[in-house]
Amino acid sequence: MTRLETAQMLREHDNFIILTHRRPDGDTTGCAAGLCLGLHALGKSAWVLKNRQLTPKLAPFTEGLLADTCPENATVISVDIASLGLFSFDAEALHLEERLCFAIDHHGSNDLSVPKLVEPDSAACGEIILELLELLGVTLTRQMADTLYLAISTDTGCFKYSNTTAHTHEAAAKLIAAGAEVYPINKAFFDTKSFARLQLEARLTDSIELYGGGIVGLCTMPKSLLDELHISEDDVDSISGFARSIEGVEIGIMIREVEDGGGKISLRTSEHYNASELCKALGGGGHAAAAGATVPGGIAGARHAILSLLAQRGIIRER
Repeated sequence: MTRLETAQMLREHDNFIILTHRRPDGDTTGCAAGLCLGLHALGKSAWVLKNRQLTPKLAPFTEGLLADTCPENATVISVDIASLGLFSFDAEALHLEERLCFAIDHHGSNDLSVPKLVEPDSAACGEIILELLELLGVTLTRQMADTLYLAISTDTGCFKYSNTTAHTHEAAAKLIAAGAEVYPINKAFFDTKSFARLQLEARLTDSIELYGGGIVGLCTMPKSLLDELHISEDDVDSISGFARSIEGVEIGIMIREVEDGGGKISLRTSEHYNASELCKALGGGGHAAAAGATVPGGIAGARHAILSLLAQRGIIRER
């Protein structure tokens, strides 16, 4: 679908439920809230389906916009969701993957089998939502600007990731002009850490594994460690790039033990390696510089899977 076709579809429907992805981040949360507010401005009924994994830091952006269920006549939209496996537990409980009408996303690996607007060149899905609201003739309010600025800033690492473009800055400028509170948002998400987060970083530093002469850095986060340090979901925000921040590391790997006993692999790479292609080989996907996959076997299974893949690709030696 094109932007114009998507905007027309939004015009033609009147009742919406908007879905965010599992372990919601600033982009999916900000997009859902911003789109919901924009649809309200057009006189439409719109709600964001509650996501039980929404963190306290993100919760204020969806205040007053959440619904516990999905009406039978609702048009169901997903934002920033690339695959069925990323649907929130709340959406799965309501079987909304079966009722999804269309999707808006910026992941080139998106494999949802519904009409969709996918723009991989957009640094954040928030850029796409902003463009759609402009096409719909919505006048941005300060609240809309805050939600979409959150989406763009968090998905670009405060505009420092390689996905940041001139268009990204132009979108941010429009949002700032509309009243987005730049300092409070960036201070909260980039310049403030809990003591528990600092303790976690210290433990990760002590246990980091280096491969391939130092170009690959691997960290693990077992549930026992997170429980010991009383780590919240807000505390692990943006932790995926921790190993990548080490000088000389071009492939940063973070492995986390997840609810079903699997191991979630998060990759952050330099321009010399494609994170999405690597994760796709493990059943996942994402962007060129940031991608992920979940495999069976917990941390041990995930470590074996990613290191074996890197060895097969000749990036590190066989283990």
